Amino acid sequence: MRFRPVILIIAASFAVFGMVSGAHATEQNRTIRIPVKQADMDGLDACIRSGSEDCRKCRQANQSNLSLMQYTLLREALAAGGFDATVEPVLSPNSERSRKMIEAGQADVKTDWIFNIATDDSTLRTEPLFLTGEIEKGLYARRDFIDADRQIGLADIKTMRAVGIRNWRLDWQVLESLSPATLSSAATTIQVFAVIDAGRADFTLLEFSSQEDMGREVDGIRLYPIPNVKISLPATQHFMVSARLENADKVVDALNRGIRTLRESGFIQRCLVNSGVINPAVAYWQTLNSMTETIRAEPATVSTQ
Repeated sequence: MRFRPVILIIAASFAVFGMVSGAHATEQNRTIRIPVKQADMDGLDACIRSGSEDCRKCRQANQSNLSLMQYTLLREALAAGGFDATVEPVLSPNSERSRKMIEAGQADVKTDWIFNIATDDSTLRTEPLFLTGEIEKGLYARRDFIDADRQIGLADIKTMRAVGIRNWRLDWQVLESLSPATLSSAATTIQVFAVIDAGRADFTLLEFSSQEDMGREVDGIRLYPIPNVKISLPATQHFMVSARLENADKVVDALNRGIRTLRESGFIQRCLVNSGVINPAVAYWQTLNSMTETIRAEPATVSTQ
């Protein structure tokens, strides 16, 4: 009987150790949810199910799925920052809804522009993932609209009809700065492509594709960049983290460590190039907008498609 206290102490120690280990395991095997738009979900899901590390590590060229790039960067930044988690895509219809999902805790992390990340207690943000001017876009149109022998300038853009998504604030303000003949708004990327395909607008802004013809396709409609002109986006992009996420501060710290590691190793650059966001083929194309233009707060006049 005199040994019973010792046995009880040892048993209690193992129980405490078990609870600590379980808590550690729970923290180290988290699921982080990232919102993904419908147009990208099939490609991302196919990559995940394939088990291929090539598509999940930006090793493949011509990888034009931007949600897959963002999924990859989140996954790798968490790992490089020492936070073991499974990244799980959740469906979202558009960027605005994705932000609301993050704020409400229905999703956990997404990439977004600095001015879209709330300054209240609903969200946190990391250090810049993409730097000011690092992301470029092309002016995308139907192939039959493009005249390869014609040199397009800003004066020509002013005679064209543009379409965009007004909730994409930075894109919208860049479009406004180009002063097209008309500027109309659509609700989704699918609708943007449909408006151009129907001939109700001439061009929109899209990230360059890494495919040889730099074309982008949505819902069976394929658009191509107008040669020799591009725009740069004058703001930084960050990971937006839901404050409702357990240990959100730790997630932000891990992501910050991961971002620094991935930038130093060239991983971020590789993802941008292989996803077409940075395309060496357009390095010397004319940038139509100024990287120093300010982001205005007032709403634009807009027609809705």
